[in-house]
Amino acid sequence: MKLYFLIVFMNIFSIILVSGEKIEELYQYLMSNYNKHVRPVENNSDILTVKVGVKLVQIDDVNEINQIMQTHVYVLHEWRDYSFVWSPNDYDGVEYIHMPNDLIWKPDLVLYNNADGDYQITSKAKAYIRYDGTVKWNAPMIYKSYCSIDIQYYPYDTQNCTLKFGTWTYSGSLVNLQFITDDQSPVIDRGWDLEDYTPSVEWEILNLTAIRHEEVYACCEEVYFDLTFTCTIQRKSLFYTINLIVPCINISVLTVLVFVLPSDSRKKITLSVSILVALLVFYLLLIELIPPTSLVISLLGKYLLFTLVLVNLSIAITIITLNIHFRRHPTTHMPYWLRNTLLIHLPKLLFMERPSMPTKYVHIREQLHSIHRHQRLLYKFKDKQRKQLVKITSNHIAYILQQIENEKNEKEIIEEWRFIALILDRLFLIIFVSVTLIGTIESLLNTPSLYISTPPINPMCYLYYPPINDSQWIKTCATDSLSNQQYSIRTSI
Repeated sequence: MKLYFLIVFMNIFSIILVSGEKIEELYQYLMSNYNKHVRPVENNSDILTVKVGVKLVQIDDVNEINQIMQTHVYVLHEWRDYSFVWSPNDYDGVEYIHMPNDLIWKPDLVLYNNADGDYQITSKAKAYIRYDGTVKWNAPMIYKSYCSIDIQYYPYDTQNCTLKFGTWTYSGSLVNLQFITDDQSPVIDRGWDLEDYTPSVEWEILNLTAIRHEEVYACCEEVYFDLTFTCTIQRKSLFYTINLIVPCINISVLTVLVFVLPSDSRKKITLSVSILVALLVFYLLLIELIPPTSLVISLLGKYLLFTLVLVNLSIAITIITLNIHFRRHPTTHMPYWLRNTLLIHLPKLLFMERPSMPTKYVHIREQLHSIHRHQRLLYKFKDKQRKQLVKITSNHIAYILQQIENEKNEKEIIEEWRFIALILDRLFLIIFVSVTLIGTIESLLNTPSLYISTPPINPMCYLYYPPINDSQWIKTCATDSLSNQQYSIRTSI
């Protein structure tokens, strides 16, 4: 038994040793007289076709302030190098090898809209080389690309960010850039691969597109190709709804409640100023979140500006109503038409009723009229002393009653001003509630993502880059016409 295992082990070891020797021999054969600085074509007039794709791993960050998108991707390369052709039968069936990429020719592919770091791909990943000369190099990179941020509907915004790749040296007559999949493949789109994609906590992918451009630059007469990969992403708005939108609506509600607070409490101005301070804090927070641009105002900025106008108006109106509430006779005088409007017609429209005058004041007024009637009767008496005594007494009583009447009149005027202040509070409460509801609903209706729902893409629909083996697989998506649901199909080509 031990002898059997020893024989098996020796056979495996000899196979590995021979295989290693053959790979080393193949390596020496391929690298002899190989120049990595020369374009790998048989004739100098031949055009080398380089296929490029992008495997998206993760959207790391979208910096709205600096307008930069950071992504973790694999840049997929595929081309044919005529120098790397051999017969597997001559090397014990070895069909492919892996080689350091710095030893072979590579297309000088750069990210045109790079915002930070190296423009050229500097990955140390090894290249896969097949016996027919096919070279595949999948370089992992972390890119920071410029992305023009549209903040019009922030925080319910949708952004179109691109990765624009092209060769820096070779024109279209030397290197032809194509997508990693051809037009005949049954795929939804070209160039993108989401097999290893990790969903972002802040963004959802709505669409992926890839376009090939032909450009003629002012410096050169040749045509240059570039491949532009566009990623349409939508912000997940739950965090912003809970932490920004809801507090803003709450501030608008508090602005309305200022007109519910009684003027006698003397806290109306304090509440209004506190609301204004809270709103300014939100303004400072918003400035730190959105990019500083003068081209457009964000949806949240418009709503905050709308709320700021309401708060300032509420403070001004509150000052006016408090002034009216604490007015006194005879320092103020109300015109007849204004008095008639505020005390008769407007309360009827607002379903308010003026309080009735206390009965004791009515009794005092009747007594005052009775005193005046008695004074007129005194002149009929003949006795002068008695007439004089009654006259003095009646004058004193009339004076006291007159003072009480004046006090009563002053209190009536005070109550009138208080009632006018109460009417104005009711009036502006209705106006501010209406304006706040209209402004809030209008802001929500101007948000496309709330009523135009575009579902995020299914990553399984974009798994169409064939693996490195003999059996090539492509995954595409189809739609069930009955359930209208997307499902994945695995097809061999």
